[in-house]
Amino acid sequence: MQFGSTAIISAERLDSGEFAAPRMPRRASAEFFTAFNILPAFCRVQAVARPSSDSEINIEVWLPLAGWNGRYLGAGNGSYGGSINYYRLGEALNSGYAASSTDTGHSGAPSESAWANDHPEKQKDFDYRAVHETAIASKSLIEAFYGSPPARSYFASCSNGGRQGLMEAERYPADYDGILAGAPATHFGFRTFIAGEFAAFARRGGKIIIYHGGNDRPESNLELLASLRRRMGDTTLRNFLQLYIVPGMGHCGSGDEPNDLGQWIRKGDTPQHSLFSALEQWVENGVIPDGVVARKFAIDGDPGSRIVKTRRLCPYPQVAALNSQGSVREATSDECP
Repeated sequence: MQFGSTAIISAERLDSGEFAAPRMPRRASAEFFTAFNILPAFCRVQAVARPSSDSEINIEVWLPLAGWNGRYLGAGNGSYGGSINYYRLGEALNSGYAASSTDTGHSGAPSESAWANDHPEKQKDFDYRAVHETAIASKSLIEAFYGSPPARSYFASCSNGGRQGLMEAERYPADYDGILAGAPATHFGFRTFIAGEFAAFARRGGKIIIYHGGNDRPESNLELLASLRRRMGDTTLRNFLQLYIVPGMGHCGSGDEPNDLGQWIRKGDTPQHSLFSALEQWVENGVIPDGVVARKFAIDGDPGSRIVKTRRLCPYPQVAALNSQGSVREATSDECP
């Protein structure tokens, strides 16, 4: 089957417990979904896109056989990509989404970049084209499989994945309705960098939430926000984009302060504790997020462990009144100005 420049190379039904994730390029931490043996039955589609003569973009789309929530979720990649992000595919599928991931146009460890030498088309694939091709192919497959397109489309990722989300909003504003961009590396690319040209995305009703750890050099995204405010005006900006600076948090998570704020998609998430759920509510119901209560678990990323402390986060530059002990009761009662 052919969708534009994308060819389907395999499609198979997998029932609960049948999928064994390939060896990951790095050992999973507690944040990553690893319960692949309890995934619901789904259709696994493997495809390859070749938008140029030097392109080889591998794509996977996972489609739940039952219980689809009507939404599509695109998963991004850290560093230089090089592999399908099975962690995020499993996480999304387990929460009812049809989901996709790409290797960004090459195979290899996330730290490797030698594949780009003398390959300008592969650089384009990495910079922006692979994620766009994946979105187009995925939505076509979803419509063919279910008989209707997704009601809403979302993208969520961190680091280079955050950059991928912002690049989508800038270059292909119709691909996604909502983007959760964690610690976006705005200047991480070969030839194409984030310029903040989001006017078309905003006009069609798209929403963006950016989060960045306070201990992770958030200056580039503070500068991006300031630039957008100067060019677009404060009112326009507030209607489609929010930035959250998370005190004490490292890159995409970690740290001794509350650092779990909805960057991982989990069943039963609510806008109170999840920026992703808040983004969905903003896109689908027009409810502008008024902050989120971040949590610090005894085991980072494990909501089954006890909550050590909490903190209310407000969209920048607002700051909530913080309590001295970080108790659950006090943090949830704080309000953003």
